[in-house]
Amino acid sequence: MKREHVLGAIITAVGWLVMIIYLLPFIWMIGTSFKPIGEWGLPTLFPKVITLRNYLEVLLTGGIYGVRGHFPPIGHYLLNSLLVSICVASLTSWLGALTGYAILRYKAGGTSFANWILSLRMIPPVVVLYPLVVLTKSLALYDTLGGLILVYPLVTIPITTWFMVGSLKSVPKETEEAALLDGCTPFQVFYKITLPQATTGLATAFIFAFIFSWSEFLIPLLLAPSERAMPLTVFAAYFSNQYGILWGPLSAAAVIISIPVIVLAFLIRKYIVHGLTMGFVR
Repeated sequence: MKREHVLGAIITAVGWLVMIIYLLPFIWMIGTSFKPIGEWGLPTLFPKVITLRNYLEVLLTGGIYGVRGHFPPIGHYLLNSLLVSICVASLTSWLGALTGYAILRYKAGGTSFANWILSLRMIPPVVVLYPLVVLTKSLALYDTLGGLILVYPLVTIPITTWFMVGSLKSVPKETEEAALLDGCTPFQVFYKITLPQATTGLATAFIFAFIFSWSEFLIPLLLAPSERAMPLTVFAAYFSNQYGILWGPLSAAAVIISIPVIVLAFLIRKYIVHGLTMGFVR
């Protein structure tokens, strides 16, 4: 018994050590976000003098650092990211549910259709960027939030569909058949009977679609180059220029970018754990 306790303690200690190593860059980033300009280049994990100037400039006033660069507050870009991510997550989780239901119940596309949809996620976005630029320009959606909301589902729908297929497998088919006998239409069965029983998969699909949309950089870099539609992930790159890197404001912006995802993941963590195991454990 003592040997088991020692082994458990060793495994726990190793787990904590690995977690700290992986979180060290994030901890360093948080520490840098509170450093004054004179400490940006110091190899210290935490600041000697804590300052909120980086956050105040990033969120409220903007900052000017001579030839090293200047920047406006990030509120506009933060709002762009929130609007696009929420719209894309809501849209693609709904479309993923519809697609997953059609695959599972009506065998849409045959036996290999679900695997084909998932394989689309393996395509590097850079491969289709030029056609997407041409498409959005021809639809007058280039450099608009609507263009990003149109394009992002190409990245998120495959993963949301896969999650929903696994979630919908756990819904008893007998309840749907009973609802059809009671006079419900197929869409009413899906909306009123099936979907409420698959909220775990729907929540998982939403959070992953939100994360992918929120953290995307390459697509908006080319499709939303101006400030009217630029998301925060792209704007954060402007803290680096040929004269140097504004480490303090950049770290503060990076912390702000990570907060929505961390909070959302914490609130629905049980759905994520359950959603990731759907389809493997029945």
